[in-house]
Amino acid sequence: MIFDSENFTSIQESTLISLIKRDDLQIEEVKIWKHVIEWGITRNPGLPSDPKNWTSENFLAMKTTLQNCLPLIRYFQIPGDDVIDNLQLYQQILDKNLWDYIIKRLVSPNRPILSVTLPPRKVLIQTLPPRGTEPFSKVISEAHAAEIASWVDKKDNMYSVANNPYEFKLLLRGTRDGFASWAFWNLCDKQTNVVVVIKVKDTDEILGRYNPVGWDKPKLFLLNCYKDCKESFIFSLKNGAIQNTI
Repeated sequence: MIFDSENFTSIQESTLISLIKRDDLQIEEVKIWKHVIEWGITRNPGLPSDPKNWTSENFLAMKTTLQNCLPLIRYFQIPGDDVIDNLQLYQQILDKNLWDYIIKRLVSPNRPILSVTLPPRKVLIQTLPPRGTEPFSKVISEAHAAEIASWVDKKDNMYSVANNPYEFKLLLRGTRDGFASWAFWNLCDKQTNVVVVIKVKDTDEILGRYNPVGWDKPKLFLLNCYKDCKESFIFSLKNGAIQNTI
């Protein structure tokens, strides 16, 4: 949450250091690296926007800015493609011997490294909740649910049905509970992390929305009440003749 915050780059160096020292960050190491670089760039507002245009003085300024953060990155836990795509451009801010060892590890993974090597960060093994046996929806499938869960967690790789960390609980079904607005408010008022899906009659089209903050039943004379939320989204799902998810 801190890394993804709009105010991330304004945190103090001591806060950033205490964060990236942690062994239990549930985030890929290359993403930690990218956030550290982002933080360093904001501390040097005169840098050219494209690192390819940086001078030796620019790299030295960045190296000085990040001198207390760079030793805390677990470089040898970053996959080769990410090293080439995200580290190589900034190799001048790294100690030359360290960069040489990073490249040697990519070429020969089993060769001993003389550089200081921090242990891998601990990865939380998530225990999935027990699943109910009753189908939770007549509109979407378990595969659809896994796809929606991936968007909720902003995953680049979609969850499968087997590793979806969320259980979808049915709150309202129009054919069972009615389609009137009072039925929605009776069953969904104050509920958070709500997914609403509808299937367009006589078509394969499935539309939906995700609302993490939930809805509050509007009070009389206060019909235009809104909440701010940047994590909500709307979608349409691949289904039958509908070839693409949006």
